[in-house]
Amino acid sequence: MTLTSDGGGVVSSARRPVRGADRVARFLLGLLAKARPGQVAARVAVNGDDGLVVLDRDRPIAVFALTTGRGRIVRVDVVRAPDKLTRVLPAQE
Repeated sequence: MTLTSDGGGVVSSARRPVRGADRVARFLLGLLAKARPGQVAARVAVNGDDGLVVLDRDRPIAVFALTTGRGRIVRVDVVRAPDKLTRVLPAQE
């Protein structure tokens, strides 16, 4: 498993890919620990695949694109660059 992140040079992100399921899980738990009141996650389609958007008072602050294989998540791509999040909307259920 691999995780990459893109802050666009504007917001913080991992400088190098995070590799290995254990390291990715610990990285994601670290992000979760930094969540603030008013931030929520919602399902979203990312290029036709499953993903998550993190909203801070209805404003997208991160998108997690999930790549799966054999029924497992094999890659997580995190986009935090504000200019790349302008058209992100949660999936309607």
